Amino acid sequence: MSSPALVDAVSRTAGPNGSDLAPMMDELPIMVGAASVAGTVDYVNGRAIEYAGLSRDAFPVGLEKWLELVHPDDRDTARRAWRDALGTADPVQFELRIRRADGVYRWFRCRAVPRAEGDDGTGRWLATFADIDDQKTAQHDADEMTALLDAVQAGAPIGWGFGDLDCRYVRVNQQLAAINNRPREDHPGRLIADVIPDRWPQVEPAYRRVLETGEPVTEHPVNAPTGERWLVSYYPVRVAGELTGVGFVIMDVTAALAAEAFRAAVMDHMAEGLCTMDEHGLVTSVNLAATRLLGWTEKEVLGRSLHEVLHATAGANAHAAADCPLTRIRSAGEQVDNAEDRYVHRDGAAIDVAYSASPMRVGESVAGVVVVFRDVTEQKDRQRRELEGRHDQKLEALGRLSAGLAHEINTPIQFVGDNTRFLAEAYQTMLELLLVYRDILGPQGGQLPWEERKKRAEDAEEKADIEYLAEEVPGAVEQSLEGIDRVASLVRAMKAFSYKDTKEHSYADINEGIRTTVIVARNEVKYVADVVLDLDEQLPDVLCNLGDLNQVFLNLLVNAADAMPEGGERGKITVTTRVEGTSVVISFADNGTGIPEDIRKAIFDPFFTTKEVGKGTGQGLALALAVCEKHGGTIEVQSELGVGTEFILTLPIAGKRSSAA
Repeated sequence: MSSPALVDAVSRTAGPNGSDLAPMMDELPIMVGAASVAGTVDYVNGRAIEYAGLSRDAFPVGLEKWLELVHPDDRDTARRAWRDALGTADPVQFELRIRRADGVYRWFRCRAVPRAEGDDGTGRWLATFADIDDQKTAQHDADEMTALLDAVQAGAPIGWGFGDLDCRYVRVNQQLAAINNRPREDHPGRLIADVIPDRWPQVEPAYRRVLETGEPVTEHPVNAPTGERWLVSYYPVRVAGELTGVGFVIMDVTAALAAEAFRAAVMDHMAEGLCTMDEHGLVTSVNLAATRLLGWTEKEVLGRSLHEVLHATAGANAHAAADCPLTRIRSAGEQVDNAEDRYVHRDGAAIDVAYSASPMRVGESVAGVVVVFRDVTEQKDRQRRELEGRHDQKLEALGRLSAGLAHEINTPIQFVGDNTRFLAEAYQTMLELLLVYRDILGPQGGQLPWEERKKRAEDAEEKADIEYLAEEVPGAVEQSLEGIDRVASLVRAMKAFSYKDTKEHSYADINEGIRTTVIVARNEVKYVADVVLDLDEQLPDVLCNLGDLNQVFLNLLVNAADAMPEGGERGKITVTTRVEGTSVVISFADNGTGIPEDIRKAIFDPFFTTKEVGKGTGQGLALALAVCEKHGGTIEVQSELGVGTEFILTLPIAGKRSSAA
């Protein structure tokens, strides 16, 4: 019998002091008491005597004396309830904590009803005290879990939610609400088809497939009419083994796909061949130019040894497989820029090539190699060599930037994907735990014994491992956001760096060009030096070809990195801009090894290089000088052995239109 029903029964049946029901009251599993309107407690049952550790001789007792058993924080609540009760003939109900005989306080729900006695209308109050401590604890845990789930949903960089068997939204986070362009509170209870009518035809087949099969559908592409692209994963949600709906996780891959499209455009439209191999020396990708130069199709070379593809016959090259420079790059992490080699066409014809190769690093280890090469067999005279030499220099940059691009994009995309899968699993785990709580605390759960409900909650908590999720989820969210920002900034930088070459000059932000170049060259410089930018924020736009100047900035930045002594302290490269009269002055200064005085006058000559064989073409500074002169500017060098080198570019703000312009 519930507490209200029991109190009502006592009220109707008991005599003036309840003595005719006293034996029955003593056997009840809940505490029962009676008090006069003056506040004197004159009766408690056996359960109350046992719980409080008192003797029956202690009664009757005044209200304040009885309140000593009540938790100090709840005594005012009890007093107010008593005062309110005196002014009404209605039942009174409130919650408070009562001290047990061992000093432990537990929560009780008190329900008291008035009962008039005697001809004079004097009255008494009869009350029951139901132990609700376990329910309060379970509700507190459920509230904490709900709060944790809300926090995870609010902080995650992805959209997620839960739908029921009727394809109606049950719960969504703020990110999904933003994707749907509707308030979050406008989702629960609504048909998904009504909320996203333009995307429901794409979503419905996968959603219903989960309902029909009980199996997840992962990474399902969904396109929006406005151009956004998402990957949606659907997961079956079960409670007590029964399918109750579908959980879904939505990741915006618009930026990632744009980055991949940019990479594909570079791969497919390069004039030079590009191949990549993994840590085992097997081909992982080739571009269109490489297949044309070598005579193989992409399908034929993927998964094969790159050395065998490029050096198919012993007579076509001077080195065996063990001496292959690509193997050395892969094993030692060395980089080769604009070296020469002899490759083999599929039909057996030898091809003289110039190539650059760069290791792809993941942390401190080499995960593969990027090789960029071109056919130089038909080079005959100096004019053609000079033209091809400039292409070699660009090839050097492409080789380095390709490795950096692959590393800088692949690394964040990988851990964003890993973290997203982890968050999806965490969400599913917490959602299942929350649904267990809802089930055991709901109307149907109330029919089960409390110990069984408690055990189900404890088992679900142990399975969920809440402490682990609370510790790991924030880090996964933070890493995912960082990875997305890194990919987006790299895409923006590469687009800006690949400024479309035109014969017409236009006003451009030199500072922005320098910042962009530093970003795309980060993988080349970060291992040897720190780059310090001291840029005049008031620098005016300059009439120029920013694409050509970006190439000059890249050459000077890479040269500065190459000038750092091997095995020495970490270097420093300082880039400065300022205005002097009608010109802007750009300085690239390093604290590297310096340039000997006797060769400073020759460093701008075509094909002159101080780098060892295979490390440079000697075209970088020659190209820089040509570009500066085309802009009506100058380039100077100041250097001291063991101290460092500074290249100073001076460009007219109004520019100089060349004859080709």
